Amino acid sequence: MPFMATAEPVRKKLQWPFKPNRYDKANRQHGMWKLYLSDNTTLLRKGRYRHGQERGKWRYYYSDGTIRKIEYHKPGSKEFLVKIFHDNGQLEKQGMAKVVETARDIHYFWFGTWQVYNRQGQFSHSEYYEKGNEITLDLVGRKNLQPD
Repeated sequence: MPFMATAEPVRKKLQWPFKPNRYDKANRQHGMWKLYLSDNTTLLRKGRYRHGQERGKWRYYYSDGTIRKIEYHKPGSKEFLVKIFHDNGQLEKQGMAKVVETARDIHYFWFGTWQVYNRQGQFSHSEYYEKGNEITLDLVGRKNLQPD
């Protein structure tokens, strides 16, 4: 008895740019990335890499799916704008951060002046940071570290 089969067209799945978490030829993160909690359903953050470097807008989420933080990365810069949100969606803080890589470590820290907002999204006050530590300036210009 002859074998009969109907030929169906082979459909290729679109992979790029729709498939997240890819690597380039040098094994660096590249393209859209999504990172989840260990349950593999709760999204922690998402954004794009270009040959191992974060680019554009990175979104971080609370466990209920609302925005917790947004980072804006520019090409060729280790400094980036950070916006942190209250759990009600209102802006909580915004300022600059940077990443400094050494042979042993990668350091992420805030620097410069940050604006702080209340839960209604109204400006409250400013804070100043050096290498991730909040600094207060007294009237004679001496720097004082805030207690942890």
